Amino acid sequence: MAAHDPHVAVAIMPLDTPLASFGDINRGAWPGAFRPKTGTLFPYAMNNYWHTNYRAGQGGEFTFRYALTSAASVDGGAFTRLGMDEMRPAEVDHVVGPDKVGDPPRPLPATGEEFLDATGGDFALITWKQAEDGNGTILRLAETGGKAAETTLNFPHTQIASAYLCTGMEDDKASLPVTNNSIHLSFHPFEVLTVRVAEK
Repeated sequence: MAAHDPHVAVAIMPLDTPLASFGDINRGAWPGAFRPKTGTLFPYAMNNYWHTNYRAGQGGEFTFRYALTSAASVDGGAFTRLGMDEMRPAEVDHVVGPDKVGDPPRPLPATGEEFLDATGGDFALITWKQAEDGNGTILRLAETGGKAAETTLNFPHTQIASAYLCTGMEDDKASLPVTNNSIHLSFHPFEVLTVRVAEK
């Protein structure tokens, strides 16, 4: 969430309280247009403003984490990347020698290297998963800067046989050219693209 005036912008990422109200607490009114009364942000710590599914009062000790930053102006792309970094920090998985029976070849060098390299544009990789039909993997990417953008995705350790632009339901729409295991994408502002890639 972010609030700004002509001189400064402040963003807050509530890591444990995803529900929030902007400008005022929820007073049961449902306006047709959003016009915040103030720049105040109200995270709902217990998500218990209504009592239908939650107790109105809850006791005990709780920890609620927040990440806070400021800048001269709003940069949606930068705020989104910061939020994703805070919400999903890097994970370390230590695999010892006995787990590698026969010491098979490893996909990445010991010095460290990425599976995916991207250049250009403000966008976020939201999902990279096995395709529902088993044909390749699915990537979902979102433009986060609020403007048209171009990006090239390079797969340095994967031999890409084909790539397709898909619907959100993973139905192929159009073939994407593959050059040296790279594909090029064009985004409209805030557009989400779904891409299928298949290995050789």
